[in-house]
Amino acid sequence: MYIQVKRLIILGVLLLSYNAQSTTVEYVFINIWDEYTHTTQLPNTKVKRIFIQPDINVDKASVELFIDAYPIYQGLTIDKHNHLMNRFQVRKTPTSVLVENEQVISKMHLTSTAKTTSKPKRSSPLQTLSGKPLLKTRLQQDYQVLFFSDSLCPFQHIPACEKRIAQNNQLAKKRPEIFLTVIKPFYVDEHSAYAYQKRFAVQHDMVFDTYNQLFEYYQINELPYWVVFDTQGKVIYRGAHMPTKDLISL
Repeated sequence: MYIQVKRLIILGVLLLSYNAQSTTVEYVFINIWDEYTHTTQLPNTKVKRIFIQPDINVDKASVELFIDAYPIYQGLTIDKHNHLMNRFQVRKTPTSVLVENEQVISKMHLTSTAKTTSKPKRSSPLQTLSGKPLLKTRLQQDYQVLFFSDSLCPFQHIPACEKRIAQNNQLAKKRPEIFLTVIKPFYVDEHSAYAYQKRFAVQHDMVFDTYNQLFEYYQINELPYWVVFDTQGKVIYRGAHMPTKDLISL
């Protein structure tokens, strides 16, 4: 009898433990752009863990690329309109929020570690997405229009980017061989450039500006941005507004 009672008590404790665990969830808020350079140290957990990305400068395609590179974040979802961040009053990432029966029982900021991945040297040769070698010193002879853009378009920090990309594509229709779109490398990898090429149906040459070489060389501080050369390779226009057709040999 005593043994049966003891077994029932143990079973009850186990059931209570299971129920408690099944209603406890850990939300881990991260920023994928930070994770590319600083890895979050995730503590061990016995509860369900859900990865959340703030709804800031991100889209589904970017999240999918990130998960492909970092499978540990499988299931990462975008916090639409930052509903959960506001609900749990999360102000920075990475942050862990432990929720039990819909109530926050703990919240803590997680630590990050800088990655020691090797980066290409500044002198690393560039090439277009199709594999054509590029030399900075010859760009002004090989192309007449450089269009500097960002694969994160369309996001809040790049106003009117979709319109300007469409304008550049329209300009390039007659002579695509003299146009080159240069993609900013910050926070992204070359996969994002291919995604941009497909998303905006770019039909001229594109280059992922490894190590920010061309952005520094031409001192680009605004996006999207055009640099136009004459037939002698002299810069005749720089600006964030679409260049007029009379400046280009169309």
